[in-house]
Amino acid sequence: MLSFHLLSAFAAASALVLYTVLVVAGRRMSTLDETSRLFRIAPIGGPLVGAGMGLALVFGIILALKSADFEIWNGWIIAAFILWALVGGAGGRTGAYYTETQKLAEQGHEAEVIARLRAPTGALWHLATVAFFVLLLLDMIFKPGA
Repeated sequence: MLSFHLLSAFAAASALVLYTVLVVAGRRMSTLDETSRLFRIAPIGGPLVGAGMGLALVFGIILALKSADFEIWNGWIIAAFILWALVGGAGGRTGAYYTETQKLAEQGHEAEVIARLRAPTGALWHLATVAFFVLLLLDMIFKPGA
């Protein structure tokens, strides 16, 4: 069960690395043709994040329920649930921002797309997502209060 929990977390982390590369690359784009490549690669990460975070939660709950050492109401486990929700919330905002940008690209609004990719809004939401995910990983590794 622990292996599945870790593999799920690794899938989510891999997708976040992919999205980080795309966010950084997107800030350097200057034409609509270049951005279309980004929007073709981005859908790979969505299922990885969704499946990774969802399965990590499910396997994590199973691990906590079956463990003789931990209880589901331990502080670090509750903190993990809160951080998991924060990752999902910030990731959802990031996804909405870039989905709207992709729709503008499909409509041919080059200036708006380039401006949105260079604006700090999407990058800041992504940074928040990554920061919450790193805090979640640290919580899982060090188990404060356990």
